[in-house]
Amino acid sequence: MLRFKKLFSVLLILTLVLTGCAQAAAPAPAPAPQVEEPAPAEEEAPAVEEAAELPPAQKVEGDYTFENSGINSENLLDYLNREDTVYIDLRNYEDYSKKHFKNFEVIPFFGYIYNENAGEEGFPQLFKGTHDEPVPVYESSVSVLNALFPKDKTIMLMCQSGGRVAMLMKMLAANGYDMSKIYNVGGMAQYAGEQYRDYITDTEELNIEVKYLINSN
Repeated sequence: MLRFKKLFSVLLILTLVLTGCAQAAAPAPAPAPQVEEPAPAEEEAPAVEEAAELPPAQKVEGDYTFENSGINSENLLDYLNREDTVYIDLRNYEDYSKKHFKNFEVIPFFGYIYNENAGEEGFPQLFKGTHDEPVPVYESSVSVLNALFPKDKTIMLMCQSGGRVAMLMKMLAANGYDMSKIYNVGGMAQYAGEQYRDYITDTEELNIEVKYLINSN
């Protein structure tokens, strides 16, 4: 009888142990591997249209007349609004206000840049002498010229017929400019065609009376 009780006790203990093992919490399942979503493809930037290659500034080197220019009334529209270029009208303010290309700024040649009597009373211009051998009137004349006509840019110049441009180009050449980057595109007289209508302002904007004064201090 005692032996039976011991055997029963052993069986009971084994039963409880096995029951406890069966009721033990099953291990948590391993987390499912995370699948990385592919990064969205980068949108390609729109291609930037390259500026048209510029023609030679002068067909014959040293001839600065508009007839010898690589850009003129036949092709100027192909080279407007370039970021590497400045566009300058050399006429006086009065004529400029009546009609001009919209993207050309005005720097009056005879009013501000050159007069053979510059330096005398009533003649405040930056240079005197000749166009081929300009003489600076002020210590800052050359630095002002360089600021008005930057050497690191292509420069397109116009006036009424192209004559003032040719004079200035001789002065720029005498002051060390790279003349392969400077164009005489002629004058407003050559741009009367209907194809220029959208590029020109020909309604007088202002009635201007100008007195030029240069302070050398």
